[in-house]
Amino acid sequence: MDAFFAVFRTSLKPKVLAAKRRKLARILKRRNVGMVNLRVGDPPDAALERLVRDAKAAPVVALDDAHPLPGEARWMADLMAKAGDLAPLRRPQLVYVSRRATAAGRAELVNHPLVRRYVTRDERDLWVGEVAEAVLGLVEHLKAAAAAPLLPAAGPTSDIVGRSPCFIQAVGRLEHLLRSPYGLVTGDPGVGKILMIRALWNRLVPDDRPAILPCGSFFKDYYVGGSLRRFGGGREGVRELTPYLKEADKGLLILHHVEQLPTALQEELDAQLSSASGAPTGSVRLRGVDAEGLVERDVKIVATSTFSPEMLAETGRMIPDLLAKLRKRHVHIPSLEARGPEDKRLLCEDILVRIGRREDLPSPPAMDKAVVQTLCRTFWPNNISDLVRVLEHAAHRAGGGTIRLEHLPKELAAVGPGGPQTLNEVVAQAQRVAIQCALDRTGGSVAKAAGILGRNKHALHRLMNKLGLATQRNLRRARSRTP
Repeated sequence: MDAFFAVFRTSLKPKVLAAKRRKLARILKRRNVGMVNLRVGDPPDAALERLVRDAKAAPVVALDDAHPLPGEARWMADLMAKAGDLAPLRRPQLVYVSRRATAAGRAELVNHPLVRRYVTRDERDLWVGEVAEAVLGLVEHLKAAAAAPLLPAAGPTSDIVGRSPCFIQAVGRLEHLLRSPYGLVTGDPGVGKILMIRALWNRLVPDDRPAILPCGSFFKDYYVGGSLRRFGGGREGVRELTPYLKEADKGLLILHHVEQLPTALQEELDAQLSSASGAPTGSVRLRGVDAEGLVERDVKIVATSTFSPEMLAETGRMIPDLLAKLRKRHVHIPSLEARGPEDKRLLCEDILVRIGRREDLPSPPAMDKAVVQTLCRTFWPNNISDLVRVLEHAAHRAGGGTIRLEHLPKELAAVGPGGPQTLNEVVAQAQRVAIQCALDRTGGSVAKAAGILGRNKHALHRLMNKLGLATQRNLRRARSRTP
């Protein structure tokens, strides 16, 4: 973290002031805190703009010998007007230094929204040590506040629902990732990656909507000489990246399905990140040229993918340099199967509450005990997406009343609640997971998945039919029979 040093009014001679400033910088550097000298002009509008833009949630040493009371300084009123709409921990944190400090001044600062410490400037070096102590104390406080995890709510009507240890750990790690310049979020299809990122971002930065770039919206990839090559986009594609960066300025940009981003854009993004510098807000500062000329944008970048970093590297879906940067901060969102039956139950209750709201029902649809047990025992290949689809279907059939087994799809109603899973059910569930993972790795190719699983292709087709897993062959047959 960096601290800022700004001189608004002082009676110190320039050489003495420079010496004091160097001493303070040396003390802070020993504790891994940098110091940025902020040039204050007259009027100090540009300096105040930079304090609001760059010094959010950072200590600022403000030296003003002319005004022992901050309330008397006009620049302080202007700064409060500019930073007053920010959340408390997003405002500059001032250490106010004045030569004529008074008891009234100290009393004024008890509940001041910006000033955190009041230091009297003496003629010796004692005030430098006191300022350093105040800055380091603020740094520790800000780091502790940033490290406090946002625990997910346990009950319904929350955007983040779950109690399982693996889920709570993933939420905590994702919250830390969102405080970083960039990172990678992976997970099976339908686990709610975008939903979780949005929910946590809105809790960190209220009223700020992240910009989402659907990476699959560009030209498709082509197979050339037996290897996967990307030609989509070119310079036109690079130009299409600019509006999203502009929209995400001082905010968050989500690269949805980053493995589908064409090579031209991946290389452009990698070059931007390689030449970028850090920003005090924890973002990455990207520099570029557009119609407005040379511009700087502070952006946080989160990429999402259904493939693990190892699979992205193995299949060559991303250029190695960009993948190496993003995977330094990697969070995996667990599947419903890994989260367990309790999280499935909580999610079912949350989904039904949302259905009840949407349909304007007097109360959310309820589930009888047999339905709860059945849904918690079922393996969901597409995770929350499948759960939502089934519950919407069942709620519609139940007419807003209690959902019973007969309201579920036939394949689920046949499972029944039962007691503990039988050995055959456990084996079938494990087979579904293994086959689905192999198909994800091979892009849906049953033949290649059979090689990974050590099975004959025809035997794997028969097993998939037995387990109720759709194959490309079955989908083609179904489409051909559709009138």
